[in-house]
Amino acid sequence: MLKRKTGIAFRFALILAFVLLAAGCSSSKNDNVDSQGSGGSAPAGGSSQAAGTPAAGTPAKLTKLRVMIYDRGNAPEGMKLTEAPLMQWAKEQVKPLGIDLEYVAVPRAEAEDKLNVWLASGEAPDIIFTYDTNTLFKYAEQGGIWQLDDFLSQYGPQIQKNNQKALDEAGTYEGKRFAIPALRANPHVGPAMKIRQDWLDKLGMKAPTTTDELYDVLKAFKEKDPGGVGKDKVVPYAFPAIGKAFLYSLSGAFGLNPQLMGNGTDMFGGLWQDGKFTSNIATPNALEMFKFLNKLYKEGLIPKEFGTDVNKQQFNQYVAQGVAGFLEDNDNGWVLTDSTRQAVPDARWMPIDPLKTADGNQYAGGAPDFGMLIMIPKASKEEQATAAVKYLNWMADPANILTLQSGIEGVHYKVNADGTRQVIDPEKNKKEIDWYTASGDLEIIQQGQPLDSPEKLKVAAENAKLFDADYYVAVTTKYDSIFAQYTPDPPTVVLTDPRPFAQKNQETIKKFINESITKIIVTDDPEKEYNAMIEGWKKLGGEKYDQELTDAYNKIGYQP
Repeated sequence: MLKRKTGIAFRFALILAFVLLAAGCSSSKNDNVDSQGSGGSAPAGGSSQAAGTPAAGTPAKLTKLRVMIYDRGNAPEGMKLTEAPLMQWAKEQVKPLGIDLEYVAVPRAEAEDKLNVWLASGEAPDIIFTYDTNTLFKYAEQGGIWQLDDFLSQYGPQIQKNNQKALDEAGTYEGKRFAIPALRANPHVGPAMKIRQDWLDKLGMKAPTTTDELYDVLKAFKEKDPGGVGKDKVVPYAFPAIGKAFLYSLSGAFGLNPQLMGNGTDMFGGLWQDGKFTSNIATPNALEMFKFLNKLYKEGLIPKEFGTDVNKQQFNQYVAQGVAGFLEDNDNGWVLTDSTRQAVPDARWMPIDPLKTADGNQYAGGAPDFGMLIMIPKASKEEQATAAVKYLNWMADPANILTLQSGIEGVHYKVNADGTRQVIDPEKNKKEIDWYTASGDLEIIQQGQPLDSPEKLKVAAENAKLFDADYYVAVTTKYDSIFAQYTPDPPTVVLTDPRPFAQKNQETIKKFINESITKIIVTDDPEKEYNAMIEGWKKLGGEKYDQELTDAYNKIGYQP
């Protein structure tokens, strides 16, 4: 059954992109990346067949296969996501498998909502995915998705070979397989706090290690304007709407542990005390965290309009304009910097260690060995289900993984005599592939590659002609070390039973919590609003939710 390494393992909704180049065989700044995370070594080579060139042996009759893909709204001018070069390449490559491939774009920020609408209406693409176990459980319970054991056995030998570690940990419900989990090649990924190191340097300040120090840094950003953007424009803490904001690291600083499941919010899980699970918002220090955010809001350290930034458009603009000084997201810092330096060439975002709790603990929420859970709707015919697994099996081939993560050999990169990959034309890659391969949105069966040594990373960065190879190595290794060092060990036992109350009610509870947290942050009386949230949470069955989790963990003999 599903293994939880952290309370956020399935909550990376968005997971954003960052670039980790392959050691010894790296080409471009987007080589071997996943949507949460990391890259590193990969086999040199890959298919050199040009995009648009028909593959041999195409059957006369093709099965239409519609595949979901995240649209992050970042297509360069003149480009359309579903018609991008690697999409066209993939369409030609799978024709010999009898597949007529079509990509169906969905805005990343709206993906979970759109998925629910699709499944309810029977209009979902033939391949869909989620990071949320309860979504998988819900639709498996309702009969809304195909059971995949036989399909995988018959049509997925390469999936089983490449993704066995992920298959061992995730994707089953009541002992039957209903999802194929992506393999996460490096689990040292997830949301982490980032800060403008160039701003800290100008102020002669160090990265904060506690929430008090964070407050002091944010105040200094606001009052001293180290970026020279204007005190009325500086955004000390870039912060989108609740439900789109990452609060994992901040909640960890207030004592929440990422080891256990949460209640669907963008916070670490909850607490386990005296044989009982308590949801994150009802833990003793939750109110203190909300009071802290309320204080930041009142002092203008987070944007006044954050509550309406439901698609993170304003958040992204603050980064691109170079006016933001601090944030939390699941980029490693490189892509943030690459965005900001278009406005501020000297900008450098740097991940920071988790903030210390009052008793000195530090928590990061690294990932398990699997990523998204790939499903096939029952509304799709058996013909489409067969084609879907064949497509994923094709994608699990190492050569295709490489191409879908790095581009086409001879078009986007060349292989040097020493086996390293080198980008041919950085501007061409930026227009044709970087904006979707860097986030791992096309290569869904495997996210990223194992991290390489600093020495190999530097060679890769130099081959790719990155703007600052030393910074690339520093930001990449720092990000990896945060999760390697501070992620708690996973439970030795895993949940094996469905949770029907959570499956039915989690979305309603989550929506209520998100709305309530927003009210707490902006109110004059945060304690009053917090108490109102807890009362409303109880009425919606929050305590029953916690009891269901308590019973499930007790049943398997969980011990912290």
